Amino acid sequence: MALSEVSPSPLSHDTVSRWLKSRCFRPKDLWRLVEPSIDKKSPCVLIADDTLIAKTRSRKIEMVHYQYSGNKHDVIAGIGLVNLLWHDLTSVESIT
Repeated sequence: MALSEVSPSPLSHDTVSRWLKSRCFRPKDLWRLVEPSIDKKSPCVLIADDTLIAKTRSRKIEMVHYQYSGNKHDVIAGIGLVNLLWHDLTSVESIT
């Protein structure tokens, strides 16, 4: 499924890639984005999971960098991805 098919506003994969490449996200930037969605008074957990999408057969693709792969136990070319999930006793909300 293409991003343009599911996006609520008109945008393309290239638009998103250019925007991500132009930004440098720090932990405080991420917190500023998600803090309004988190009820800090109730017990909750922030679950983070990182993965590496291997792109070892690719010559040159934007966002592909050499990174350590725990699966391969070596440094490989790939796209790093971090998923964050906020969970309390009553609801689960994806924040990335």
